[in-house]
Amino acid sequence: MIEILILYIIHKREKTIYSIRKEIIEIFGAFTKPSIGTIYPALKRLLREKAVAVNDIMSEGGKKSSYYSITKRGLEYFKELFFNGGSDNPSVFYTQLQSRLGTMGLLSVEDRKRFISDFSKKMEIYQFEIENRLNDEFLELDYYQNQLLTRTLKEIKSLKEYLNALKAD
Repeated sequence: MIEILILYIIHKREKTIYSIRKEIIEIFGAFTKPSIGTIYPALKRLLREKAVAVNDIMSEGGKKSSYYSITKRGLEYFKELFFNGGSDNPSVFYTQLQSRLGTMGLLSVEDRKRFISDFSKKMEIYQFEIENRLNDEFLELDYYQNQLLTRTLKEIKSLKEYLNALKAD
């Protein structure tokens, strides 16, 4: 998922690893705050995929700075990553959904519609699973488990409403 964020951040202009991290935190910090130790290996993977290019510049003081930019292949790879299923683990899925929603601006209108449709279906499945747990008379949930599932169900319904509102745009 970090690769999607990196490609989104550098799609307008090249940036250093530190400015990539800073901008990810500024824009997406409500749900992710990656370390340099997370971003660096992701950049290496993106370089192997030829999704990014690196431009090493020496300052007058002799310090090397590496600037990363997105390639044409990077735009294609962004789309591949963007539509690559999503996790079946609900907690991971929500973070992935937020990353995708926050970077949809790089997609065509048709691709945005496809994404919204695909992820709306997945949200339906999560809603169905939670409702079944809440209504299962043989599942012995304590007060806190019941409250947590009820809260999660509300969040899912809210996300579905948001996705439906995006469909109308």
